Amino acid sequence: MKDLDFRDLELRIRLASDSAGISRIDFEDGLVIYSALFTFALGKQGLRVYDLGAAMGYSSLWLAKAMEDGCGSGCQLTAVEVRPERLQGARGLLGQAGFERVRLEFVEGDALKVIEAIDDESIDAAFVDVEVRLYPAVLDLLMRKLRKGGLLMLHNAVRPPPPAETFQALVRAGWRYSIVPTLEGVLITRKP
Repeated sequence: MKDLDFRDLELRIRLASDSAGISRIDFEDGLVIYSALFTFALGKQGLRVYDLGAAMGYSSLWLAKAMEDGCGSGCQLTAVEVRPERLQGARGLLGQAGFERVRLEFVEGDALKVIEAIDDESIDAAFVDVEVRLYPAVLDLLMRKLRKGGLLMLHNAVRPPPPAETFQALVRAGWRYSIVPTLEGVLITRKP
């Protein structure tokens, strides 16, 4: 995907989300998750990445672009969204992207149930943007589902803040993390 095509699609998804009143990450959060995943994915083959709480696909676009620019072949991005109308919007908008190195999959369902059904240590990276009250439960599952060295990014690490149990669980498990201080914040960590 050419950069001009990306910018056009980024704007269309951003405006579609905003006009539908659907919450999404900010542009600067997109830059953060793009940079983290691009660096992580660089030269790797067959990565499995999940976007949990994909809404209309704005974060999925940033993740797919990072994979397209960084991955080798056989990489897959799975966008998970509980609301069917939002997922249908994401499917329609992202279907126009023309990614060559990334296969996009769209899964309708509750993020916890979708992740629970996946084999342990089979996810390479995940971006989480579900209701922050669910972060401790999602984190508990992802600690098992991520491969060793797997990348985890949590949106809304500053505003609204996740439950304290989220951070306590990371510390107890020995996971070092950093919060990029955007307006809403993005927590970035890797499974030791």
